Amino acid sequence: MMTDKSQGVPTVDLDLSSRRIEPAGTQWQEIDELREKHRYFKNTHTDPGYWVLTRHEDILEAYRDWETFTNASVIAVDPNPSYRMLPSMSDPPVHAHYRKLVNSWFAPPAVERHRDALRSHARTLIGELAVQGRTDFMADYADIYPSYALMLILGLPLEDAAFIRECSHRISGHSAGSATDAMKQGRIDFEAYWQGLIDDRRAYPRDPGADLVTHLTQASLGGDVLPDRDMIDLLVTIAHGALDTTKAQLGWCLYHLAKTPDDRAWLVRDPEIIPSAVEELLRAYPIISMARKVSRDTDFHGCPMKAGDMVLLSTQAAARDPRSFPDADQVKLGRSPNRHIAFGASRHRCLGSHLARAELIVTLEEWHRLIPDYRIDTDKQLLASAGNIVLQELPLSWL
Repeated sequence: MMTDKSQGVPTVDLDLSSRRIEPAGTQWQEIDELREKHRYFKNTHTDPGYWVLTRHEDILEAYRDWETFTNASVIAVDPNPSYRMLPSMSDPPVHAHYRKLVNSWFAPPAVERHRDALRSHARTLIGELAVQGRTDFMADYADIYPSYALMLILGLPLEDAAFIRECSHRISGHSAGSATDAMKQGRIDFEAYWQGLIDDRRAYPRDPGADLVTHLTQASLGGDVLPDRDMIDLLVTIAHGALDTTKAQLGWCLYHLAKTPDDRAWLVRDPEIIPSAVEELLRAYPIISMARKVSRDTDFHGCPMKAGDMVLLSTQAAARDPRSFPDADQVKLGRSPNRHIAFGASRHRCLGSHLARAELIVTLEEWHRLIPDYRIDTDKQLLASAGNIVLQELPLSWL
């Protein structure tokens, strides 16, 4: 990491690529230091560079000002994407129309209807691991459980979960070989899968109240039938967004609890603290940040942004900002209030936040019921990617 100033504007050479692997925790320490040094800076590691906002209140302000900070692109290094992620890459009023099509599938009542099944899947997976005495939590649970949960919510067959996971891995660049080629082919295969389901549901409709693909084939947008392209973009975004992010967050929850015996004992002793603990672990271990594209020249609290600039809204920095969270560098499982923005904010707040919370809560409940005492089973330094912060592995042991 290199810092400099050009004409009074802080510039930083900061590699946030998911291919950059560092010791676990390094990523947050780095952004914490930058937040305290710079309210904003220009990241020059890529061409073109992009702005990074680091303070909680500034990021909230940018989220709310969608007219200036648009969703034309949500990836800082890709200002002119050739793809669409719906509903993410849309602004009001169009955004509201797309969200309305799928909101009810991820709303609290919908998630609650599936809670028993979510618990059953978690209990089965954890039960199989419990008798083994050790596991790589990332590979054996965190990678698998979110795909089961997604299939359940969407009304799709569980046997498709492995294929969904594999496509998502390639889109994220987590496959061997050429990352670019794998990402492109992953998206092609993913889109072909959804197109096949769309064609099938048109020919043989399922219950539109239980099967999201059938629901979309019968939905309309502004009075017109929803185009296949829109359905595919929605389904790819929903599926991809539901997997790697939840996997990463599950990993950090177990990582913290494995190395913090007092907090782990609190959860075992008093499971009612688990919902609060989940919120604090989301805040303390934020994994993903979103970007926005500037629509017009603006001076944002002294930051000279130009139309077309990309701006990274650093959730990692905001969630640990001591100006908004007392003792922000400490994990306090009973923290209240806890108005973190791990799921974003304003109109574009994460569609799947209620499902993700349920997966985290159910996992912590069932894991600590079956495996109350465990430890990190390696003397080696654990590693995590930058950008979207994901543990590469999490070896745990018990018995």
